[in-house]
Parts: sequence; C-alpha cells; structure tokens
Amino acid sequence: MTISNSYGNRNDEKSVTRDRTLVIDRSRRVIYLTKKKLLPEDVIAFNFAKVLEKNEIRYVIVAGYTAILFGRARRSDDIDFIIKEIDESRFVELCKRLQEEGFTMMQGDITDEESVRGVYREYLTKGYSIRFIYRDTILPNIEVKIARTSIHRYALAHSIKTVINNEFVIRISPLELQIAYKLYMGSEKDIGDAVFLYTLFKNHIDHKEIEEWCKRLRVNCKALKEIDKL
Repeated sequence: MTISNSYGNRNDEKSVTRDRTLVIDRSRRVIYLTKKKLLPEDVIAFNFAKVLEKNEIRYVIVAGYTAILFGRARRSDDIDFIIKEIDESRFVELCKRLQEEGFTMMQGDITDEESVRGVYREYLTKGYSIRFIYRDTILPNIEVKIARTSIHRYALAHSIKTVINNEFVIRISPLELQIAYKLYMGSEKDIGDAVFLYTLFKNHIDHKEIEEWCKRLRVNCKALKEIDKL
C-alpha cells in the first residue's frame, strides 16, 4: 500500500492553540511547541537527540513519549528512538559523545570500547534494542533500535521536526502513523495516546492517511470517528 503523506503538501501555517503555544508549519514539516515546564522525559529526550543531531545520525522518536511531549498527563518508563543503521565504528563514536553528555549504557560499559563493540554486535546487529541512562536516572531511559521494518523506515523518511521553546530540536514520527500505530498496539494507555493526539491535531492532519495506515495495520478507527461526532 502507498501512503499518501500529504502532511507537508499544504503551504499554509496554522496555529493549533489560540495562544500559539503549538504551531504547525506544514510547508516545512515543522512543529513549534512552547512548554512552560520541561518534564524529565523532555530533558532526557532533548539531550539524547542533541547528540544524534550533532553526529548526523538520522533518527525518529516513536511511541508514547510523543503524546507526553504535547501535554498528555502521564509518565513513561522509556523514550523510544529509531535510528538509521550505522556501522560499528560510528556506534563507538556515538557512544563516546553520549558519555561526554552524561549517558551510560545498560547492556555494557560505555567507557570501554570493547564492551561497546560487543553491545553493537550482540544487540543492534541482531535486531535487539539497547538502553541508555541519563545522569544515573534509571527511569525514564532511552531505548534505541535500528530501523529494520518498512514502518520504521517510513517514520525515519517522513519525520517531523519539532522545535521546543525555540531551543531544543527533536524529530517525531508522522502523526498519522503514530495515531494509527497506537490504535494497533491496543492497550488502554495506547488508545488514550491515540485519542489525545487525534483530538489535539484533528484539524491539521491528513485523515485519509490515518485511514490508510489503519487498513494497513488492520485496526479499527472507530474510536477516532466517535471524536469527530463531538
């Protein structure tokens, strides 16, 4: 199935909130967000993303943190990053930079190059995720996976740049995919995330694209259609 991805095809800029704390620039595929208070999840995500950006490693943030970023009142144990496949040498260099910024690794010793190489070979190359801890904060932590599925690759290719307080930059999964995938996950928490994002962005997203993703994932969009009736 071909997903239309028409998010960035409009040339207008629309504010989602009257006070303009949340603004979408559709032509550039950028969201501008103003937050009065940063959560622990925000601080950890922003610092991890900063290292990836500096090292020119393509990534996208997926799963529950997206809803938390935009104001859903819940907490998360992890922040999920999908990264484009990198070779062992780049992974070693990445870990050096992460260590300098206060990150450690759950599966190995980030200060030991051989340990880092072992994690790369035994986890990332075999499709397993790895976790990073920021300044001894165990929860929430960063979970990293290599993009291996078509959905991962789509999210990477069509990520949305999000600028927070004109200072921090992260890249999130396309909202249409994120909403549909949360419905696919199916737990009460996941459905709540989908409903929250849909309610917030329903006037600024491509509804046909959501339907296409729901068909591809074989999930029912009924919960979203009920919102449209309100």
